[in-house]
Amino acid sequence: MEKELNNAVRRAARRAVWIALTGAVAGLAVGVWLSHGERPLEVLLTSLGCVLAIGGLGAALSTMLSQFRMKRLVSAPTAELDADERRAVQRAVLSGAPTPAALETRAAGHARVLEATLPLATSQQLFLFCGLAGSQVIGLASDVTSWFRLVLIGVLVAAGAVTVVELRRSLARVRRFLAAHDDIPAGSASAPPAQS
Repeated sequence: MEKELNNAVRRAARRAVWIALTGAVAGLAVGVWLSHGERPLEVLLTSLGCVLAIGGLGAALSTMLSQFRMKRLVSAPTAELDADERRAVQRAVLSGAPTPAALETRAAGHARVLEATLPLATSQQLFLFCGLAGSQVIGLASDVTSWFRLVLIGVLVAAGAVTVVELRRSLARVRRFLAAHDDIPAGSASAPPAQS
């Protein structure tokens, strides 16, 4: 199961990169076409905005669809747990709370899933915020002094940076959890929960 998930994540990452690159090239062509004959600054902003919007949003959508298709693999370690047990596993992995003995293998399995999928989720958020900011840069081309758009772009950049940093911190916490529980075999994540 873990190998299948890792392969799915790698395929999703490769697909997102190709879509981002293809979208960026298409966006550049569209931007130059839309701003043909305009001032150089307008050409630059329109082209940059189209590159970010088409490439970023296309790649973000691709990763979202990939994550939806991976839902069965992602939820496998906690599939048979109730809501309280899932919350306990989540707290144990991400906040360092004590892991109930009956849930140790489930928590380790969930941590391995997060270790595999958090980099993809980080990329998705980065692509999404780039795409949203790009859509505002396109509009900025026709009104360079639009304070609303400038502020909105700044907010999107800041929110994207904070989101990426938080996801990276979560990944670091997951890796610390795994390092502290490296005696739990990887295959045990899919076993039924231990009985108390």
